[in-house]
Amino acid sequence: MTGSLCASDLSVRYETPHGSVYALRHVDIEAHPGEVIGIVGESGCGKSTLVTALANLLPANARIDGSISYNGVDLAKLDAYHQRLLRGDEIALVSQDPMTAFNPVLTIGDQLVDFQHHRKDLGRAQKRARIAAMLGRVGIADAERRMQSYPHELSGGMRQRVAIAAALLTDPGLLIADEPTTALDVTMEAQIIHLLRELRRDYNGIIIVVSHHLGVIAELCDRVYVMYAGEVVEGGEVDAIFHDARHPYTQALLACDPARFHERLDRLPTIPGSLPNLTQPPSGCVYAPRCDRAFAPCATVAPPLVNLVASHVARCHAVMP
Repeated sequence: MTGSLCASDLSVRYETPHGSVYALRHVDIEAHPGEVIGIVGESGCGKSTLVTALANLLPANARIDGSISYNGVDLAKLDAYHQRLLRGDEIALVSQDPMTAFNPVLTIGDQLVDFQHHRKDLGRAQKRARIAAMLGRVGIADAERRMQSYPHELSGGMRQRVAIAAALLTDPGLLIADEPTTALDVTMEAQIIHLLRELRRDYNGIIIVVSHHLGVIAELCDRVYVMYAGEVVEGGEVDAIFHDARHPYTQALLACDPARFHERLDRLPTIPGSLPNLTQPPSGCVYAPRCDRAFAPCATVAPPLVNLVASHVARCHAVMP
């Protein structure tokens, strides 16, 4: 059962001994069957909080406002039992840390059998056959032997591939991949991108990819949301974002992409300044202190969401339709 995903006015704050941290504020995103959605931004901008909220895996100190609708069901209002029914069956998450994704005292094979616990129609031998085939698809040689290995016996890159295989084994309608190629070399990264494309074609599901690697997003995604300091500052079709970015932060992010430089540089460009303190988010534009186009209203007035061409939007005082 595959349906559309829509997060509306989604806000998440973490309660800490030092006060509330407003990690997400009024985020709106949507995704439809067959789409690959990219989430990009600097470290600390809220990407992982967003996808963790979509998978209903926020920690106990998190407080959520707004709605997350998947196939007409508000995930934010589901009880723990119904959340578990969805996770691992309809919704799968590939975390960005393959080191802690598995139980260290169970073999990879036994754990991947358990990942398929919703498949009551399959016996253990059939599940193990699916595991061997999937490990081969993600580039792990001698799959039968690797199924007998414990997580510590695999390299970081192999653990990442096993984590991706574990998610794909559930045939999810919604696959969330949080930095899925972080631990992989260039060759394996290309293979995983190809595999995710195959998944979209075969299952007609939704894939959400979080990545710092702009090349991965450009290669894989249909639409992109750019996040900064807990807000979506720009969103649109991948071509619009990469070839006609309108928000100053998106433009600065693209200008720092090493792939855009054809000559060797002594020092890569960076965006001056740092992220704001999210215990006290600024009342105006969150990017204003680092923006070279900021003017008086940016410091005190929250910028409007400007509708540009088609589904292209940007949250900025300086952007004109």
